[in-house]
Amino acid sequence: MRKWQILVVISVVFMLVLAVGWTPQASAKKYKWRLTQVMPEDSDFHRRATAFANEVKIKTDGRIDITIYSAGALCDWVECHERVMRGDYELALQPLAPTYDPRLNIGYYMPYLFTNTKEAKKAYKRGGWVYKMVDDLLMDQGIKGLALMPAGWAGVTTREVPDGWREMKSNKMKIRVMPLKACELTWQRLGYIPSTIPYSEAFSAIQTGVADGEMGGPPYQGYQFKDIQGVWIQYNDYLEPWWFFMNLKLFNKLSEKDQKILLDAAEKQVKGRWDYFLGEDEEYRQKLKEFGLQVLIPTDKELKAFAKAIREDVWKEMEPLMGKTLVDRCRKEVGIKVE
Repeated sequence: MRKWQILVVISVVFMLVLAVGWTPQASAKKYKWRLTQVMPEDSDFHRRATAFANEVKIKTDGRIDITIYSAGALCDWVECHERVMRGDYELALQPLAPTYDPRLNIGYYMPYLFTNTKEAKKAYKRGGWVYKMVDDLLMDQGIKGLALMPAGWAGVTTREVPDGWREMKSNKMKIRVMPLKACELTWQRLGYIPSTIPYSEAFSAIQTGVADGEMGGPPYQGYQFKDIQGVWIQYNDYLEPWWFFMNLKLFNKLSEKDQKILLDAAEKQVKGRWDYFLGEDEEYRQKLKEFGLQVLIPTDKELKAFAKAIREDVWKEMEPLMGKTLVDRCRKEVGIKVE
């Protein structure tokens, strides 16, 4: 073998050694991340966040180590959304805040997208129409959605049974609503007087007579007001959506293998949540009954009537906030003809 041929062979071998040597080094990069979630440590959300973190740690041989901060230990959910967006924190399990993009109302409170769990499950799953729509909007904010988790079917607590609630007749009950335009419009159409009051002030507002009731979550939330309320009505105005999400720049820096580990670990916890939340909703409805509250469940026909009224009268009012394109997409998905 000639001298130049030997040099070529040596060069090729050297390059292969470098390639082999660098690959494990790159894949062995270690991360220490924070995941924030707002529910208490004895909640199912804390357990699922912990299970997610444990699975990621195991599947990455300890390279990705995630610490869970529950009960809003780092910040409230609106601020945490911003901090993940900026990269101050790496991950979150919580609702999405439409503070910086009103189109994200679709990602948290868009009333009566569905009236039953079968429809919601199809839309919320990875690749479903709501999942895809919201994931695209999140990426515009520098956030990557990992999985969409159902929290529970929402309703309202009130002091007493509202007159004409099944027919959506106007009543004089002032209801605390979330500070979202969609909430105000929805509950006004359902017959109430909406008042935007922070959740942290809702209990005292009802206690002092400033409000007669509150909306914004599943029966678990209603149970927190059992001492000062007399009725729970299961309106199903929305299936409260929570997301596993993380900073997009960080996600894009990961290998495809690590990205898949994160996506699959989050989706695994979401699948378990679908069965769990239905039982949890029923558990807390029973607890409300046992405590002495009256629990009212609309019929399927009544739910469809609520949905029809909201889709016709409220959705058009959402167009200036969300854009007609997104609202028309919602109309199309629920079977409304778009002009």
